[in-house]
Amino acid sequence: KQIKITSAKTRWGSCSAKGTVSFPWRLVMAPVPVIDYVVVHELVHILEKNHSRAFWNKVRAIMPDYQQKIRWLEVNGYTLMI
Repeated sequence: KQIKITSAKTRWGSCSAKGTVSFPWRLVMAPVPVIDYVVVHELVHILEKNHSRAFWNKVRAIMPDYQQKIRWLEVNGYTLMI
């Protein structure tokens, strides 16, 4: 398993079938709780490969307020694109 830092502009993270987790360098400009959410989201993908109910239940178990972080990215994510 690996962690990669990328120049991606269209996603906040990804997890490959082999378990490689990638994050765009721009994510470091987000608030730490938002970064935490993106990391949790991608790490849960190691266990659950899709966005099934089981996936979201695992995310919620780790971070009950994850929806606030998603909303922050929806509203403010564009500000990280320099």
